[in-house]
Amino acid sequence: MKTFTLDIFPHHTWGIITGYTDEVGVPSKIIEMGLLPDTQFKIMHQAPFGGPLYIEFGVEKSRIALRKEEAKWIRCHQLSEEENQ
Repeated sequence: MKTFTLDIFPHHTWGIITGYTDEVGVPSKIIEMGLLPDTQFKIMHQAPFGGPLYIEFGVEKSRIALRKEEAKWIRCHQLSEEENQ
C-alpha cells in the first residue's frame, strides 16, 4: 500500500489519514479541524496556481480548504472501492 502526504494525494479518490509526518510538530489547527488518523477523506478540488485543497472528510462529510503547506503534514493512503463502504 503506497503512502502519500495529503498535498500530493490523487484528487477525486477516497483515502484515509494514517498519521502525520512529524507527530510532535504537527500544527494544532490540523487536529482541531478533525483531520485525525483513521479519518476518511476525498480531495474534491484544488484552487488554481497551487492554491488550497478543498477536502471532504469524516462521517459528517465536513468540507474545508487546507493550504498545501498544512497538507504536507498529513500522511495517508488510497482506499480501494471495497474499503470505502
